[in-house]
Amino acid sequence: MKTRNTEFDHFDRIVVGRLFATDFAQPKQNDFDFYRNKSIAQIKCAISNITRVNTQHELITSIAQAQAFIEAAHNLEFINLFEKEEWSVKVTKAYTDAVLEA
Repeated sequence: MKTRNTEFDHFDRIVVGRLFATDFAQPKQNDFDFYRNKSIAQIKCAISNITRVNTQHELITSIAQAQAFIEAAHNLEFINLFEKEEWSVKVTKAYTDAVLEA
């Protein structure tokens, strides 16, 4: 029967080194812009969904989704309070346009 070599091979050393690294599972320093752009894209998509609804349930769901994305982006500090207010005004305008269009 073979005995297992207790020495780590090259791959094992890399994995163990990454697991115990100080920056394990932490985003890179320049990822802020990536997450900010992703948050803004989600907000824009949710607002555009408000104008394309067909039922009252879809309207309420899309408004809640847009507000949740805005609130999450603000809580994670991807947008500031001024931008949060601007996005909320855009949600209100999209809601008004959707209701008047119906």
